[in-house]
Amino acid sequence: MIVCCLRDWEREKLAFHPIINKGIEYITQTDFSTLTPGKFDIIPGKMFCLLQEMNTVPANEMRAESHFKFVDIQFLLQGEETLGVARGTSGHEVVEDRADEHDIVFYQDTKNESFIHLEPGMFAVFFPQDLHRPCCHSQRESFIRKAVIKIHLSLFDDGLFMNNR
Repeated sequence: MIVCCLRDWEREKLAFHPIINKGIEYITQTDFSTLTPGKFDIIPGKMFCLLQEMNTVPANEMRAESHFKFVDIQFLLQGEETLGVARGTSGHEVVEDRADEHDIVFYQDTKNESFIHLEPGMFAVFFPQDLHRPCCHSQRESFIRKAVIKIHLSLFDDGLFMNNR
């Protein structure tokens, strides 16, 4: 997992994989205020943006999730959001497995979960071994608008994340 904000990204981007930087560049070049929620292709079939709007909920009402074919960049545009994160999928109880159809697996409880707080302009990058619980209250319910960039693992040219399920 990586947590960063756009104001620091320009200085730190050399530490990021080029395909992650491509996703963040898409964020910086897109005027999301003119777009309605939906899916926007960046590299058809391999990289896309999900523009989402929702209200946060208490953490105990949100299930943790993980993905096996895509890396997530979750960029907060509006509101405030807390996300839970735990490392590793083994030892966590799967309550719904939709990996084959939608590349998502849900977990009821997570071990050693930590929480991070995002404000507008901040983003978190979640890799296949990062269980994450998005859209949770920080202090209270908040309307959030976020861009989730989904990056297929095949775009990481070194095969770093392949064969992990």
